[in-house]
Amino acid sequence: MDGHLDLDQLARERVGSVLDEKWTIEKLLGVGGMAAVYAARHRNGARAAIKILHPEFARNADVRERFRREGYAANLVEHPGVVKVLDDDVVSTGPNAGAAYLVMELLDGQVLQERLENGPPIGEIELLEIASSVLEVLDAAHTRGVVHRDLKPENLFLSNDASGGEPKRRIKVLDFGLARLQEGQSITSYGMALGTPSFMSPEQAAGRTDEIDGRTDLFALGATAFRIRTGRRIHDGATAVDLVVKMATLPAPRIRTVSADVSEPFARVVDRALEFRRDDRYPSAAKMALDVRRALAELEGAKTTKLSGGAPPGAPTPQATIEVGESDIVPTGREPKDTSPIQKRSSLIPWIAVLVLGGVGAGVGAKLWLDRPSAQRTVDATPAASDFAPAAEVDAAASPSLSEAGAISIADGGTATPDASPLRPLAHPPAAAPRVATPKKKTPAGTKKPRSIHSSGASSSSGR
Repeated sequence: MDGHLDLDQLARERVGSVLDEKWTIEKLLGVGGMAAVYAARHRNGARAAIKILHPEFARNADVRERFRREGYAANLVEHPGVVKVLDDDVVSTGPNAGAAYLVMELLDGQVLQERLENGPPIGEIELLEIASSVLEVLDAAHTRGVVHRDLKPENLFLSNDASGGEPKRRIKVLDFGLARLQEGQSITSYGMALGTPSFMSPEQAAGRTDEIDGRTDLFALGATAFRIRTGRRIHDGATAVDLVVKMATLPAPRIRTVSADVSEPFARVVDRALEFRRDDRYPSAAKMALDVRRALAELEGAKTTKLSGGAPPGAPTPQATIEVGESDIVPTGREPKDTSPIQKRSSLIPWIAVLVLGGVGAGVGAKLWLDRPSAQRTVDATPAASDFAPAAEVDAAASPSLSEAGAISIADGGTATPDASPLRPLAHPPAAAPRVATPKKKTPAGTKKPRSIHSSGASSSSGR
């Protein structure tokens, strides 16, 4: 916690200072896990965004190289949906000497993460429109051999673009610092999981860097849509490493098993993007974009306006990019146990009802027998099954069940309670058993007639 406070304080203290005697830092825009971003003005009057690497990372050669390569990867894509990196350098003088920084175009708008936290809410149609714009950028990037590897709400920017005269929104993809240039040497070694755990594909979480390709980014985009629409992560873990292990070894639940009100077209897109096997996902960003446009047409045709929630329930909290070693992600061979099972409880109400009705029936039968002439007391008093209505009806659908392993989020802490359906009263009281006379047997003269009591009782009960 103190480390974060120190970084925030250091970031604020830079405001008003001058970098390399040319960039005046005017405003702090945000502080991330690896760098702080500022609005700055050049001595010639031009305005730009300055991204300065935190001092603790500036001493790491690999991180500095990764930071510098962000500019090369972003500019290689050459798409208006990617932030242009104008320069990279290291501060040579002053209190910030030795700090690596990037100069980027200054954007007007907000990151998707801020929109989720502050509203207005995002519906399925708008979310698919955002995905369609992101897929255009990914198609351009993948065509040029660039895989982003860290797509998440914090790295998608909703820009207010007024370059054409009339303001319009444009989606910008930020932070190509983890990008993998497929034709070049990857910075990350085999067996290292690098990225943000909740959005990692299985191959990325397992550290299989040779399997990372464009479909890795499609999984991350699907995970982003899943998170925004349902208000929960694909999996949850007690620690970042635990979460990485689950992302590497467990398939994502079908989105409609988590939120039943998700539309079929939206679910179709998300579920395929989140397939565990790469070959079962969309083969390319272009193919996924086609299905997204098809889903949009279906939803707009049906005038679907379902929302993912206001500031969505369980709005995504910003998550830092992490690096996990191979020894940390070796699966244990045991699947995580469900720590909050839902138990079905058998109700005693049906049994009590049976006992009460059984006692009432016995009393009525005895009264009827005593009121009858002695000659007619020898009868078959067994009631027919149709003479009684059910004592109680119980809704069998009242017990919830887990439809998918891991479908209850540990972080949500929610509990589910079986619905107790009330007993419904009978529409009519049970009909009295008919009196059936049996033929009288002749008894020899001089013998007394014994009293014959033939009692036949049946007790039936049904349990769930």
